[in-house]
Amino acid sequence: MEPDEAQAALDHVRLRQKQSHAEYLGYEFSRGRLLVSALIVFVSFASFDLPNPWGGAVLFPVAAVLAWQFALYLRRARVRVTLSGRAAVLSACVGAALVGLFTVLSDAAHAGGVPVPHTVAAAVVCALGLLVVRRAPAAGAPPGERGDT
Repeated sequence: MEPDEAQAALDHVRLRQKQSHAEYLGYEFSRGRLLVSALIVFVSFASFDLPNPWGGAVLFPVAAVLAWQFALYLRRARVRVTLSGRAAVLSACVGAALVGLFTVLSDAAHAGGVPVPHTVAAAVVCALGLLVVRRAPAAGAPPGERGDT
C-alpha cells in the first residue's frame, strides 16, 4: 500500500466517523426525543406535589414511557454509540445539576408561597434544559436537526 492510498483510507475512516457522529446527534437530539425526555423529567419532578399514593403512582407511566423510548432507540437508531466512562460521568454531573437546580427552585417557590412549588420548579428546569440542549449539538448536528430551519 502506498502512502497516498493509506492517507486516503484514513481520510475515509474519519469521514465515516463524522457521518456516524452527526447521525447519532441528529437522532438523539431530535425534537420528538427532546420533548418526550422533557415530559419525563417534568412529570417526575412535578409528582412531588401530588398527595400519596398518587405521587408514586404517576411514576409507573413514566417508567413505561422510558421503556418505550429505549425500545424505539433499539429499533430505529441507525447508529448506536457505546457509553464511555467520560460520557457517563458527564451525564451523572448533568443529572446532579438538574436535581440541585430543581431543589433550589422548588425551595424558593415554596418560600414564596407558590401553591405547587415542585410543578413550577419542574417547568422552569425543563424549559431551561430544552433551551440549553437545543444549542448544544449545533456544532455536530446536520442542518435539518439544529432547529434553525
